[in-house]
This record gives sequence, structure tokens and C-alpha cells, in this order.
Amino acid sequence: MTEEAIRFRAEKKFAHLHDPRRNFELVQVESEIRFDPLTGSTGRICHFSLANLPVPDLSGIVSESRAACPFCPGKVESITPRFPEEVVPGGRMRRGEAVLFPNLFPYDDISAVAVICSEHFHPMDAVPEQVVCNGIGLARDFFLHARHRVEDGGGFGLATWNYMPPAGGTQVHPHMQVVLTANPGNAVTRELKAESAFLAHYGACYAQALLRAEQARGERFIASTGSVAWLVPFVPIGLLGGCVAWFPGRATLAELSDAEIVDFARGLSCALRGFAGRGMWSFNLTFFPARFGASNGSHWLSARLLPRFYLNPKLHVTDASYQQLLLEERFAMAYPEATAALLRAAFAASDTP
Repeated sequence: MTEEAIRFRAEKKFAHLHDPRRNFELVQVESEIRFDPLTGSTGRICHFSLANLPVPDLSGIVSESRAACPFCPGKVESITPRFPEEVVPGGRMRRGEAVLFPNLFPYDDISAVAVICSEHFHPMDAVPEQVVCNGIGLARDFFLHARHRVEDGGGFGLATWNYMPPAGGTQVHPHMQVVLTANPGNAVTRELKAESAFLAHYGACYAQALLRAEQARGERFIASTGSVAWLVPFVPIGLLGGCVAWFPGRATLAELSDAEIVDFARGLSCALRGFAGRGMWSFNLTFFPARFGASNGSHWLSARLLPRFYLNPKLHVTDASYQQLLLEERFAMAYPEATAALLRAAFAASDTP
């Protein structure tokens, strides 16, 4: 069975120390190293966790940023750039309130920004599903329109969302990065290579085998919102968890139907409310696609959601350090199984079918 190829390998580690909190009593402190079932990359889970974080007052940053925001109505048309006519007729693309235009500081030959709503700020636990649908739908429309401009239509369509400053968001106003490229980044390249090897060895799609294994175990599977399946990865994404949405049978964002985008938006709203309940107010969202036109069946499109925060808000200590940035190893203070339980409750509270 291909499910038997999905190995959830972990190693317990035990440190011994004289704890000053216990009158220097000799104690044993447990941690864990986990290995990604696909790539073998490691992640560490340490011995402590944070209680729910205090929710900061964001009114100041919201009001101060509104005055000079280039994405608000009345400014987006006059301040933001336009594509050449041969790339996008009229210079910009629209879907509902969302508008897409070239990035003034591009990441690649075809690099866009999608401002996904007219409202300057939506709290993390109250992002309207229609806003998500407009943003993701506009990115899809752009890929369908312009993908032929990269490697004869065989490039990659990347869509990412950096929400608020801890996640690298330089503007409060909700917006996404939408990039057409021949180089999707190291993580996507590494996973695509490993998935092709898995398919060649086991004759099955890795994501499909993983999803079956996780549903059977039940520890990290969250729920399904229509066609989209949600789970927490065995190796943590971030310091306080994260989750993944899988789109069965779809390899790129350009392949998604309107109904599938609605299914995703519904689940994303549940996940954001779940993390916001722990005091989170920022996140990264990134889609992992295959190459346009890829047809070997090895890859399912996924979206990775990572809540972000300041580890020490008073000192503005971020939740990323040498382990993630220099050693390229995941590090977490929350067990994935606990994160899955938190999110299952959030999905259940929303009566997600």
C-alpha cells in the first residue's frame, strides 16, 4: 500500500539540568526531532509553549497607515503603476473590489500586486470570504491571461499573502504578491523533485497517499471544506503551528474553479479565526504549484498558512531566528497534534460541512 510509504518518524531527546525554579533539582526535559515524510527535512519541537498571547491594540497602526496608503480608493488608480498594453489591456486587471497591477519593485519579469479589497483593514478573524475569493480568483485570472509569457506557458504561478508587519507586510491594506516565473523557489523545487521520485517508486501521488494516511490516523487531519482538505503537517511549519490546504487533482492555481476557490476561502476563514483565538494577528499564506501544463500526476496544489507574531512584543522579537533562517530547520513550541485540535474546534464552530 502506498500509505505504508508515508513514514511519521520522530526522535525523542532528553536533556538533564539542575532547574533553579525547583531549587536546582535535577530534572529531565524532553524535546523532539521530526522528519518530513516526503523530503526527510527535520523540524524541532521544544519543551515549552506560550499561553494565549495578548491581543495588541492595532488602532494606532491602522489609522496612521491609512493616510498615506497607496492601495486605498482614490489613490490606487493614480499612484500604482500599469502594465504595458500588450501584457494587460488597460494596464490593470479587476475582479470585484480587487485590482491587480505591476509591482513597482518587481521580483521577476512578470511581477504583480493584487489589492484584494477597498477596505483599508480587516482583522485577522474577520477577513470576509468574498475578499479572499476576489484575491485568489484575480490571481488565477492573471495566470490564465499571462502565463504564456513565461517559458512558452510552462512557468510557475506564485501567489502569496503577507498579512501585517510580523509577516513582512509593508502595507496594512490587504494585498497579495502574484508572480509568473521560471524559478519557483527552493522549497517548491525540492518538493516537486521529491514528489516525482515518490511517484516513480510507489506509482502514486504523494499528496493523495499522505492525505489518506492522515485521515486514517486522525491526529493531524482537521476537516474538509467542500473539495479542499485541511491538515496540520507532521513537521511544524512555524513556532506556534500552521496548516496546509490540499486541492485534490489540481496542480496549479490556474486550474481552480470558482467553487473550489469558495471552498478554500471558507476553510481559510475558519483557520484564521482559530489562530486569532490564540492572540495571533498576522500570517503568511503561500500556494505551492506545479509547472503550468505539468501532467505526470505527481503534484497536488497546496496552500500553506503560517501564523506570525512577535515572540516578545515589548522588544519586537520575531518568531524566526538562526534555526529557520540559517540552518533551514523548522522550530516549534507547539505540537502539531495540539494545533490540529485547536483548528478542528474552530472549523466545527463554523459548522463547516
